[in-house]
Amino acid sequence: MNPNYKIGDLHTDESLAIQKIVTDRYMEENNISPVILNPYQIHPYYTIPHELLFNLQSKKTGQIDCLVLHSLETIERFNYIYPEKWLELSGYFKEVITVTTQTPPVRKYEAK
Repeated sequence: MNPNYKIGDLHTDESLAIQKIVTDRYMEENNISPVILNPYQIHPYYTIPHELLFNLQSKKTGQIDCLVLHSLETIERFNYIYPEKWLELSGYFKEVITVTTQTPPVRKYEAK
């Protein structure tokens, strides 16, 4: 999840809530359970890719079944700035799943 990613004209807090709802629903419908790498983390999801990579490196775990992302846009900046780290991070997973292929603009109030 990316707390700085904006969906349409929504505030970042609302966008994060939507990312969480849509991703959680996808995981539930597909019987995907989160893997907790750090027992001290506050949420069962990551908002900082560097932290996820650090925890994966520290745990020395084998490949995990999948990394579930709301969309590629949510990881786009990290991938652009740190392409080597993205390759290393995604290499810890057998599959990278994006819940949405493109985030459509969401309008809170639509004139009728």
